[in-house]
Amino acid sequence: MKEPDFAMVDFQIPEWLLQSQGPPPPPKGGKKARRGFAQKSLHLFSGFLMDDFYAERIAGRKGLMQGLHPGVKVVTSLILIFVASCVHSWASLLLLNLYVLLLAYMSAVPPGIFLKRVWVFIPIFTAVIVFPTLFNVVRPGDPLVVLLHYGSHHQLTITRQGAQGAVLFVLRVAACVSVAVLLTLSTRWAYLMRGFAMIGVPTIFIKILEMTYRYIYVLLNGAQEMFEARQSRTVGRTSTREQQRFVGNTMGSLWMIALTLGDDVHAAMLSRGYTGTPRTLTSSKLRGLDWVWTIFILLISVILIGGDRFVW
Repeated sequence: MKEPDFAMVDFQIPEWLLQSQGPPPPPKGGKKARRGFAQKSLHLFSGFLMDDFYAERIAGRKGLMQGLHPGVKVVTSLILIFVASCVHSWASLLLLNLYVLLLAYMSAVPPGIFLKRVWVFIPIFTAVIVFPTLFNVVRPGDPLVVLLHYGSHHQLTITRQGAQGAVLFVLRVAACVSVAVLLTLSTRWAYLMRGFAMIGVPTIFIKILEMTYRYIYVLLNGAQEMFEARQSRTVGRTSTREQQRFVGNTMGSLWMIALTLGDDVHAAMLSRGYTGTPRTLTSSKLRGLDWVWTIFILLISVILIGGDRFVW
C-alpha cells in the first residue's frame, strides 16, 4: 500500500483556533464570582503545605539559632517563656519582645514572616479575652476615658488599671508566642523532637507528636487530591447539601486511609529496625557555643527579672 505524501497535503488551521481569546468577561454587576467550597479548601490545603515547606527551608539556613544544639534551644526557649511569665512591667516585656525579634533577624528569619505569625495571632485571640477588662464594670480603677453616663451617679469608663493590664497581657503573650515561633522556625521537626527527648519528655509523647505531624501532611495530601478530583469532574455550582455529603464521605475515606497506612508504616518501620527511639544526624555532644549561649540566656533572664523587680 502506497504511503500518503504528507508534503502534498494542505494542512490548514481552523480560523476559530487562530482567534485570540482573552479572559472570560466578568459577571453582570461587576462582582467577582465567588469561590466554591472545593476551591476554598484547595487554597487552604496548598497554603498550609507551602507554609510548612517554607519553614523547613528557613530551618536549613545558616543562622544563630540554627547552629545551636536542639536540646539547648528547647531549654533556653523554656527559660525565656518562664521569664516572660514572671515579669510584671511593660518595659521588661517590651525589651524581651525586641530581643526575640533581634534573634529572629540573626537567625535568617524574614521579619515579615515572623511578625505575621506572631502579631496576626495575638490581636485576634487576646483581644477577646482582654477587652472586657478595660471597663470599670469588670475591673474598677481610676477613670481614663469616660464612655457613657447612665443612671444618676453611674458611668462606663476605661480604667487606667484595666488598660495597663491589657497592655501587659498582650506583651506577655507576644513574648511567649515569639519565642515558640522562633524555636519552630529555626529547628527541623525531627531535631526538635530530639531536643524534647533530651530534657526528659516521655518517649510515648514524642512518638505521638511525630506520628501526628507526619499524618497531618498525609491526610492533607489525600484530601487535596480528593478535592481536586471532585473539582475536575464538577460542572457548575453544587448545593450545600451535596457539599456536606461530600465532606462526610471524604472524612470517612481519609479515616480508612489513615488506618491502613498506619499499619503499613508500622510494619515497614519494624522491618527496618525501628526500636522506638528516633535517630537523627545531629551529635548529642554540646559544643562551646552551646554553653556560651546558655550562660548568656541565663544572664539576660537575671537582668530582666531583677530589673523588673526594681522598676515594679
